[in-house]
Amino acid sequence: MLDSLVQGFSGPGKWFMYAIAIIFAYGLAIFLERTFMYWIRWKKNKKRIEQSIQSGDLASAAHLASPHPVAILIAASSNATNKEEVWDSVAVVAPNVEARVMRQISFLSAIGNIATMIGLLGTVYGLIFALDGLDQITNVERTARLSKGISVAMVTTAWGLITGVPAMAAHAFLLAKAKDILAYCESVTAMLALQKSK
Repeated sequence: MLDSLVQGFSGPGKWFMYAIAIIFAYGLAIFLERTFMYWIRWKKNKKRIEQSIQSGDLASAAHLASPHPVAILIAASSNATNKEEVWDSVAVVAPNVEARVMRQISFLSAIGNIATMIGLLGTVYGLIFALDGLDQITNVERTARLSKGISVAMVTTAWGLITGVPAMAAHAFLLAKAKDILAYCESVTAMLALQKSK
């Protein structure tokens, strides 16, 4: 089976296969970059950040949080004198924080759908290839053409699903983590507002 999947890159449906491979590589790059950011680059000692906020040392909290998106919220609220100013200053930068956290995640959902659709388009192409001109060739040629066309149809469908299903799963997985990060940002903002109301 693996041989058939690899041989699809040299058959009549090779352009569909290359398109799916490019989409797969792009989706994999997004997944690796977001995974690195969420679990390695943005991993912070939340307890120390919260202690700095509670003690009123926002400069230290922003430094500890950097480069996590919550550092942007802390820096934005550092000049606020009361809780209303905290919410106002955070509201200005919140869309940028959300965009930074959610960056490219929606592309994974699109990649899943596009890869599946290209696989289905390859299926249609394979069936057209198999059935085109069957009435004008010999039985031996007919059998070979049907075999090759159905093979193209099945291989492109398989590659579309091999790319699409993991992309959709990665989208759901990363979206859950992004929502956790945004929830943490909201809790820090609430903490900053409480600090300013004292």
